[in-house]
Amino acid sequence: MKTLLLIPKEYLRKKARAIDKLNDVYLSSENLKLVGKIDEVLFLQDGTAAPLDYKYAFWENKIFKTHKYQQTLYALLITENFNLPVNKGFIVYTRSNNHLEELAITDALKKKDIILVDEIFKIIKDEMYPKGSNSKRKCSDCTYRNICNA
Repeated sequence: MKTLLLIPKEYLRKKARAIDKLNDVYLSSENLKLVGKIDEVLFLQDGTAAPLDYKYAFWENKIFKTHKYQQTLYALLITENFNLPVNKGFIVYTRSNNHLEELAITDALKKKDIILVDEIFKIIKDEMYPKGSNSKRKCSDCTYRNICNA
């Protein structure tokens, strides 16, 4: 049986260039209509902050869209609550020896996530399912794929 030594969390934070951190941070925003509990908020050497999220999953050589959305929404919450810029996020894949992935949090991603949140609240308010897609490829990340008629 192969023994797997996990990379220590302190090494991960050092690799991310963190100088301080907060654990299990609950943040909310009335403006964004969001709440979230972030595994760790890292404060980086360059004066920015970053969310760090642990996933009990294997690294599969890609960051899933849902993880990108989550990291970006966390970034928006951190910026609003700590008044610090957030340009990147980190995901740790615990089932792959604590593999650390860095994700660039761009202005384009932030704008897209705000639009997505607005669309979700519109779906809830109007009590209507979103329109189906002509591309079945888009269905793989869709929450409605099991009940959609598209």
